[in-house]
Amino acid sequence: MTQPRIIVLRPQPGATATAQALRAAGHDPLICPLFTIEQVAWSPADANAYDALLVGSANVFRHGGPALADLKGLPVYAVGGKTARMAMDLGFRVRGQGQGGLAALLPMLAEDGHLHILRLAGEDHVDLPATPLAIDTRIVYRSRALPMPEALAGALQTPGIVLLHSARAAQHFAQLVDAAGISRAHISLALFAPALVDAAGEGWAAVRVAATTDDRALLDAAAALCQHGGATQQAATPET
Repeated sequence: MTQPRIIVLRPQPGATATAQALRAAGHDPLICPLFTIEQVAWSPADANAYDALLVGSANVFRHGGPALADLKGLPVYAVGGKTARMAMDLGFRVRGQGQGGLAALLPMLAEDGHLHILRLAGEDHVDLPATPLAIDTRIVYRSRALPMPEALAGALQTPGIVLLHSARAAQHFAQLVDAAGISRAHISLALFAPALVDAAGEGWAAVRVAATTDDRALLDAAAALCQHGGATQQAATPET
């Protein structure tokens, strides 16, 4: 049985990194980014007013621009190894690193005695839970949605497995599929986190959620869909 093709929709450079990992596992992925990342003009922050940086994406360091230079004296609390590595490559000192979202880093910040936090984020970002920490947010980049690429429209005429990394991407992809008159019934979804299930909606051939919020787990979810025939199997309950 021919395996369905895996389709990568995340923005660059992440799309290429994901595709390389898929090729190493023996797949032939199609890269069709549905977003492009753009820098947002932002005013430099007074580093003396804060005692730590909270960062949830490597895009902060890719697109933050010259205004980041004044903040290098502040310790960075980063979500994920990629964000932490990019911070260190730019000369920042990473004090904390976590998985599972920014909320998981809040107790670490408090335990380390930080009170005034500067959060650097994208325009589309998650709200943080209530915390005694004083957190100011500066928007330094945005993700601009793109129309349906011709290559993607063509690929979706046959069974495929689509990787989705964010709720916004899930919503945008679903809207593009419906607007193009493409059936959801032969498209399977591998989702980065449980929150994406509602964003993607219903009617897909199969849905599988990554066991943990990291790219390796997402690729494992896609591989599991491949093993079960992708769009030929219906997942009754997304795995978490």
